[in-house]
Amino acid sequence: MSEERYPLAVRRILVALDASPHSIAALEAAVELAARFRAELLGLFVEDINLLRLAKMPFARELGLFSASRRPLDTQEVERQLRAQTARIRKLLATLGERAQISWSFRVARGRIVSEVLTAAAEADLVLLGKTGWPVAHPRRLGSTIRAVLSAAPGPLLVFQHGARLKPPILVLYDGSPAADRALVAAATLMAQEDSQLIVLALSNQPAEAERLQARATAQLQGRKLQVRYCALAGSSLPQLLRKVRAERCGTLILPAPSPLLRQDTLVRLLEEIEQPVVLIR
Repeated sequence: MSEERYPLAVRRILVALDASPHSIAALEAAVELAARFRAELLGLFVEDINLLRLAKMPFARELGLFSASRRPLDTQEVERQLRAQTARIRKLLATLGERAQISWSFRVARGRIVSEVLTAAAEADLVLLGKTGWPVAHPRRLGSTIRAVLSAAPGPLLVFQHGARLKPPILVLYDGSPAADRALVAAATLMAQEDSQLIVLALSNQPAEAERLQARATAQLQGRKLQVRYCALAGSSLPQLLRKVRAERCGTLILPAPSPLLRQDTLVRLLEEIEQPVVLIR
């Protein structure tokens, strides 16, 4: 069976936290998944060393979010705000974790955010990130942290935004690669109910190739009690993929990260355009 060839064992889940709405949405999803898989959940808050160094510079200024007034960036105030955020996040994690009766832990690291997240990700089976941090001028743009983690995360990565939730139908972009086979297994594993609908989107505009991909996907899903529907992506551009995702009204999108359609710039644009949770499988 495909699960033996491409296992998705979720024993440890990492969620990177920064107290933003998207980050809190990722935390709620992480708690739900930890309860479903009986996995350990690790919450990680990184105190940005670059921000702390900047606060020590005499010319550093901060801009008030609501007042738009400029004031000196004070080191002690930055430290106080970080402690307040840490306490607030830990309390929320404790409340949600205890309510769901899961095993959880919370760690605070001081360093470069991307480096700390990737170091922790190396010990996790699944990593969850909020789509952005604190959006102000461009709320749809991906945060700098997730842009960097997208290309470097060692394993499955789930990108979440505020207001979204993991739900069917799940759409898998399928190109017949090993990563796409793993994406199929991930889809079947993440689906809460066996009768949930799975949409397999074959990345081919040639009928014969689409039929071959469907046969391969069917073999990978053999023995699973799923409602599977197959369709083909008639083209290989981002606008065509976006139209198909919206037309199918999928609830969750699962992508094989090495797909030729999903270069780094294309993947960033895709994540900025859609609201559904996105799982990247390598």
